Amino acid sequence: MEVLSLDEKLGGPVTLRNILLATDGSTAAHWALRAAADLARRSGAALHLVTAYEFAPSSVLAYAPYIGPDSAWDAFEADARKLLDDERARVVELGAFVGSLHVAREPAFNAVMDVASTVSADLIVIGSRELDRLKRLAVGSVSERVVHSVHRPVLIIRGGPGSWPPAQVIVGFDKSGASKDAARFAATITHLYQDAALVLVAADPMRSVSEDRFLTPDEAVQSEQGQLEAFAKTLEPIAGRSVDIVRAVGDPADALLACGDERPGTNLTVVGTRGLGAVRRLFLGSVSTRLLHSGHAALLVVPGHETSAS
Repeated sequence: MEVLSLDEKLGGPVTLRNILLATDGSTAAHWALRAAADLARRSGAALHLVTAYEFAPSSVLAYAPYIGPDSAWDAFEADARKLLDDERARVVELGAFVGSLHVAREPAFNAVMDVASTVSADLIVIGSRELDRLKRLAVGSVSERVVHSVHRPVLIIRGGPGSWPPAQVIVGFDKSGASKDAARFAATITHLYQDAALVLVAADPMRSVSEDRFLTPDEAVQSEQGQLEAFAKTLEPIAGRSVDIVRAVGDPADALLACGDERPGTNLTVVGTRGLGAVRRLFLGSVSTRLLHSGHAALLVVPGHETSAS
């Protein structure tokens, strides 16, 4: 499976060449399109559009005596292509380049996976309707399935007209390779927005046994702070500005949500994921899953380069 590559030695910015937008013409997709077009225009990436449609077999049988099963499919296909033509016109009006259009007769999740591979998407953008918890448990959501199954960065746009552009990009950091990849992606996006702040949030659920054994509490704090500041310095050339640092104790997802709540303006939260499987997520949870369920701002989930797809 193709994986987004990042230069570990240089620790440089991420190159955005192809962005994939999944759209269904809904209000949520409208705001996602505006964000995706803005990113494509600023980065010079091509924006590819995909929409999917399904027609229940029972409906085909019900309408077949009147219009015929083939005509039913043709009607849905025509509507989907009309939708993409309209969306393409909107993207062009916003100043971005459209690379390709894709209509799929399959579940939306499968369509996103297939087209992302076809166009070698560096980023997938999806609008979220913020399903209530019971509905998510019953049927899931396309954005959540894509985040946990497609080994590519996924940007979920939430919050309506105030969801983009970001006033601050808040990235979670835990010293893992996944969080470093996420931070570089966050710095790359921050560079595209002159007035956006980049905030590195490090939350310590607990101090490790090895630190307690060999370091005093003050020494451990100083060591962590030094590592955090050193990594923040590597992000400054990518972001084109200084990096704010926030340290917190407790659950990382809570710390990221609290940081967003404390800062005025539009937030983009960025986290890395190590690709927990569905069973492990069910019992252990993950920061990305918590933020998908709890947050209301835009969320970017970046898979770690060393992680295999779940």
